[in-house]
Amino acid sequence: MLKTVALFLFCFLYAAPNMAQSGDKSNPARKQSFRQELSGGFFWHPRGLGINLKSAKKIEGPMWRVLDFDLVSVKHPKERRVRSSSFSAPGSYFYGKLNYTYFLRAGYGKRWDLGFKMYKNTIESRFQISAGPTIAFLKPVYLEIYYPTPDNSSGSLVSERYNPAIHTDPNVIFGNSSFMRGLGETRARIGLNLKANLQFDWSDYTDQIQSIELGTVIDAFGNTIPIVTAARNKNVFTTLYICLNIGNRW
Repeated sequence: MLKTVALFLFCFLYAAPNMAQSGDKSNPARKQSFRQELSGGFFWHPRGLGINLKSAKKIEGPMWRVLDFDLVSVKHPKERRVRSSSFSAPGSYFYGKLNYTYFLRAGYGKRWDLGFKMYKNTIESRFQISAGPTIAFLKPVYLEIYYPTPDNSSGSLVSERYNPAIHTDPNVIFGNSSFMRGLGETRARIGLNLKANLQFDWSDYTDQIQSIELGTVIDAFGNTIPIVTAARNKNVFTTLYICLNIGNRW
């Protein structure tokens, strides 16, 4: 699902700047007239993937006011994908995984232009810091469990929510159920985030954004986020990330 949304966002934001092209966009004098920006992109961190949407409005000089949004998947470092050896063509599942976890972040902050793009084939750098709420969405994991008939001549698969106290035999786990199974049981936890990053823009035209963002983000919650069983779950997540953004200025 995240891949589909990311592809749509990428295509939309790539097409929008090109439809607006007119005049000499490489003229550095035009840089001073830009007051707003909109960009989006693909977000990668060691525990998952996601998308980013960013809106900025110029305050004065090199300073901008920024609204920043992320939707990212979050995996536990102890997760491991396995396949049952009891079936000829089994599905796969993450052993001990309790919940699929996604963070929706909203951040409000400021950005400073560290250097301006004067000519084509040059790089513009920026620094941004923001903070705001994080909502953690926890969708329970459902598994396909094999139940044999009393005479063991055949059996059937039953979709059940994973329970570490009940589903202790990996030989009867066929694989994951459909992602939609249990979607209505998704729970939410509210926390806070703090993000800081450096952005490097290499676009040929001053009214376009084509940048790579390198940063760090901290998400903190009042209670632990239960992602897996038989491993330590945390309530504070600190990670480095990379984000590729495209967008437009006007």
